[in-house]
Formats: sequence, C-alpha cells, structure tokens
Amino acid sequence: MKNNSKIYLGISSKTNSKINSKINSKTDLKINIKKFLTVLAVLAVFLNPVRAFACTEIYIGSHLTDDGSTVFGRLEEYYSDMGMPKLFDAVPSGVHKAGEKYLGCYGFKWTFTHDSYSYTAFCDDNSQGVCPDCEGTHEHTPYQAAGTNEKGLSVSATETLESKESIVSVDPFNTESGIEEAEIPTILLSEAATAREAMELLTEILSTTGGCSAGSVIVGDAEETWYIESLSGTQYAAVKLNEDLLFVCPNISIIGLVDLDDTENILASDKLIETAVRAGTFKGDADARIIDLAASYEDPYDSNYSRLSAALNFLSSEAAWPANMKAGDIDSRDFRISNVDAKGNTVLPYTGIVADRKLSIRDAMELFRRPPISRHRSLETHLFQIKGAGKDDTVEWISMGDPLYSAFVPYLPMLTTDVSAPYRAGTEMPEYAEEKPAEGLYYATEYGLWGIYPEGWHNSFYWVSTALEHIARKDKSAARHIAGSMSALQDEICRKQMTGNAAAEKAYQTALELLKEYGM
Repeated sequence: MKNNSKIYLGISSKTNSKINSKINSKTDLKINIKKFLTVLAVLAVFLNPVRAFACTEIYIGSHLTDDGSTVFGRLEEYYSDMGMPKLFDAVPSGVHKAGEKYLGCYGFKWTFTHDSYSYTAFCDDNSQGVCPDCEGTHEHTPYQAAGTNEKGLSVSATETLESKESIVSVDPFNTESGIEEAEIPTILLSEAATAREAMELLTEILSTTGGCSAGSVIVGDAEETWYIESLSGTQYAAVKLNEDLLFVCPNISIIGLVDLDDTENILASDKLIETAVRAGTFKGDADARIIDLAASYEDPYDSNYSRLSAALNFLSSEAAWPANMKAGDIDSRDFRISNVDAKGNTVLPYTGIVADRKLSIRDAMELFRRPPISRHRSLETHLFQIKGAGKDDTVEWISMGDPLYSAFVPYLPMLTTDVSAPYRAGTEMPEYAEEKPAEGLYYATEYGLWGIYPEGWHNSFYWVSTALEHIARKDKSAARHIAGSMSALQDEICRKQMTGNAAAEKAYQTALELLKEYGM
C-alpha cells in the first residue's frame, strides 16, 4: 500500500526536506519530562485506571517447545510517548575491574570481585553523558534490563510487582542503597557464570543490602533456570523451573502455594513466613512451612489481568477467559506456580496453564504482539532461546518499540562483539511542548503534549520503530500494512536463518522503507 500523506505525524511542508534539523520550540512551552513522568507515576498509584508500568514475562519449558529449547523473556513497557530511548549493545569483558566500586542510579554500591564478563544488554540511552534516569554523570549503565554473558548466563529482569502496604511496613524496601531491579542484570551478568551462581549472588544481596523495589527476575543457562520474586526489602522466594512448566507474568505475582522444605526446587529467605505473620497477611500452613506467597505478599491490580486473559486465550484455543477479567475471577492454581498438589503432596513445581500445542519461538513472539500485551507503551522485547551449552546454542531475539510494528532480530550473544549501529545509536532526549509546534517533525502524545523528534532520530532503530508506531496509531489501514510488512520480514528472517547484524540491518532498512511510504 502506498500513501504519501503527511497527516500522521504533523510533518510541515516547510521542513519536510530537512526533517532531521533540531526544532526550536518556544522555551516557555518546554516540559520538564522527568517531573512530568513522576507526576504520572504518582497519579497511576493513586488512581490506578491502568498500570503505569505494564511489562509481561513468559517462560516455556523445553518439553513444551517444538524444538526442545527453553524459552523465556519479557516485554518492557513505560511511557514510550514521553521518550525513554533504548539501546542494545555488546559490553566487552573487563569493563569493570576486580576491586572497582560501582555506584548505580539509586544509591546501590557494589565492588566487583573479578574483571567483569562480556555480555549483551538493553539499557536506557545515556549516550549524551547524562543518565536519563537519575540525571547523574558518573559512569554507570542506566536501566540495563536483560542480556546474556560470555559464560552463557541469560538474565531477564525489570518485571515490576506490587506489595501489600502491611508487608512493606514490616520489611521496608531499602530505597537509599538497595539494589534496584534494573541494576540486577548489570551485576549478575558481570559477576556470575551460571544461573545457580546468579541466584546465590542475588539472594545474598537481597538478604544483606536489600532491594529497592518489588519485582521478579528469570536467570537461566544450559543447565537450569530460576525464577525469583522479591516483594519486600529482604524477603524473597525462588523456584527452579522444570522442563514441563509454563507461566506468564503480567506484573502479577505468580508464585502461589509452595512448600519451603522442598529445598531442591524452592529457595526462600529465612523469615519469609515470619514477616507475613507479623504483617497479619500470612496465608498457608506455618507449621508445615507452606506459604501462599502471592496471597501473603502481593497487592494485586485488576487491570493487569486483561493481559493474563489475552495470554491464556492465546496459549489454548479451548480457553475463553473474558477480556475484563479481574483478580477474583480466576483460581490462582490456574496460572500460579505451586509445588503442592490438590491432595497436599509436595510435587515438582507446576502451573495450571496447559498449551494446546507444542510452542515455537514464533508463538512466543506472537504472544507479545497480542493486545493488550502489545501496545504503544512498549519499549523493547527480548526472548532467550536456549538449546544447549554451545556458544551458538543460545539465541537472543530482540525487538524495539511495539513488537506488533517491529521484527525480532536474533543475535548469538556469546559470539557477539559488535551490534548493528542503529540498535546502539543514541540521541538527545526529545523535547515536549504544550502547544502544537509551528514547524518541524513532531507527534501528538496521549498526554496532551507534542513530542519533538531529536536530531539524528533516523539513525536510531528505537526512534525509527517508534515513528512507525505513531503512524500506525493514527490510521488503521497503515497499521495493518506496517504490521503485515513486519510479519513478512519475520518470516524471511526465520526462513533464511538470518542472525546478528545482517538480520538487524535488514530490519532497519525495511523500517526506513516503510517510513518513506508515509512521507518520512
């Protein structure tokens, strides 16, 4: 489909020939974006019409996939309209030296025990020398969300959860120096060689320094995969994920009734039960050391269950979960992890989610493309596909922006030393105005502001993907065309077994060609 209309993003004819020039908006109309987002986050907490940070996580055991690989990953969501550009890059070994002291965004400090391993990672764009998260200029890696290191350890983090106020009053988060969810990949990928080492390191940090906020993390290698939830300052529970297990986590605690005496498959903090008892929220059997973690610790949000419903309906054609499903509408055994069966026996961890087919890596991609899992707040999505212990047996599939209007590009992270330039290209942060700009390249945000593209935006795959998304959002016909083009590209990448920079550059050029169709 060809369409040269300029109506989608408000590209004025005055600057169409120089769309990369920096826009000089009226100074008094500029918005302090950090303060604006803070206000939005506060409103989201108190009003809660829609969750502000709606990430979705998936794990598929190797017995459930069509090729015997283990698959896990996450879609990261934020206020994409308000510009938090992402970079994907390969971090060389030895970036951090043994004994070096690291200071993160939010006060967490770490001393590296050895020269850091090389690894791939998504992070927020700090290419201008100022961290977009904490506004610090010290050397650090802002909001690293996921990656794989040279040893074959893969980490998927930044899945935010919500805790009961009474729990946090007993065991508060360490907001001054605790480890923040986005600093977890930085430390684990630098320091740990295996999933087991990563779990031991993370739980030691949580037990001593504590965590900054509630969240979940998946760590995996060729030997084993672990899932951990931390819902208070120092308390946590982790589950060793087996080959027959399938789960989806849309910002919902998915560890349910677990027997803590099953130390082969469950790793928990010493005072997990005691803390819930003190808070008056404990559900389970304290004498038998059985706790329902979600019921005891989580403060559920009904709005997250629409994504759970979409996932369950996609995984099984026989399911018929309503789109407006709420927390009380579904039995926790239908989707939460447990190692206690209906008769009270301790068994291997399981969930009630049963797919109606062997799942492929394409199924995992398509799940992330289904609304409301996929929507315009999506920043990046990553999927790890682990087939074995070889350096070419772990594939990291990455997508920028809304995956519905983008393609997943496969990298072999243990062999990757260089990433395609558009995926690691940084820009200045966009500017925002209360009034529609008189000229330049801009777009309307969902918050009543006008976003102005930064100079050099077309060099960044993040911004190119976002531009396609803005076009699609304004026109249903364009949305179908862009989504269809990206689906065809995904078919080509998989059919030709394209990997690394070749696949990334193909995706970038395809996106640029689509933009040209719409006058960009």
